[in-house]
Amino acid sequence: MPRTENPPRLPPQFELVTLGRTASVVDAALARAADGAGEGTLVWAREQTSARTRRGRAWMGYGGNLHCALIIEPDYPNEESWQLAYVNTLAAGSAMAEMVSPMTGLRFQWPNRLLVNDLLAARLDLAATEPARDPYPVLVLGASVNVAMHPPQPEPEEYNSLHASGAHEITVVDVLEAYASHFLAWSSRWADEGFGPIRRAWRIRAEGLGSDAEIRLIDGPVDGRVDDVDEHGALALDIGGGTRRITIGEYFGLDTAPAN
Repeated sequence: MPRTENPPRLPPQFELVTLGRTASVVDAALARAADGAGEGTLVWAREQTSARTRRGRAWMGYGGNLHCALIIEPDYPNEESWQLAYVNTLAAGSAMAEMVSPMTGLRFQWPNRLLVNDLLAARLDLAATEPARDPYPVLVLGASVNVAMHPPQPEPEEYNSLHASGAHEITVVDVLEAYASHFLAWSSRWADEGFGPIRRAWRIRAEGLGSDAEIRLIDGPVDGRVDDVDEHGALALDIGGGTRRITIGEYFGLDTAPAN
């Protein structure tokens, strides 16, 4: 029988803060960081009521899904810290891959969407307490995974969940435990070996490399052909007659310097 009420068992590097209901788990983590919560604090909410995407659209925070945010105190220049967005993707993706059939299609869409069988099943977030600082005093990595539920389908279908993909017995606690374990493993590898192995692992499941795409930045969309992710973690977008380099920081509104 799957566990439903037992508290999550996390590695000792994490300090779990459990919330029943909150407006936004990322905002809750930022507030706790401002009040002195340290690195490794993992805020987990059973339900979100007012979560928004980076572009201001609502993200459904159903109970039975994973809503968590991790506080990091990066000791790196911001451009290196942004690579943690890929670490976060690999942690969430590795956790999800454990839960579904090996035949299930799991893909990563730059920079913060995870697709299961071509449908959106998880979304990641990145925020900082003082975005103009370099390095950031605090970085918050958010993860929202559709475990038990997903929004009602529009036309064409857009969303998915782990239960809808066949993993009917999986609980949100199972996914949280796996996410924390994989984040620790991938972040340790990043710290020891740099971005190279993270980039290679991300590219294995990358969706859309070599294809035309519209990248929706905060100040408007940019159209082009996705060439690759470079050795620093920026997206190289062929815009015709040149390459536009889009950083993770620019995408999430944390980059105060103009893109190349």
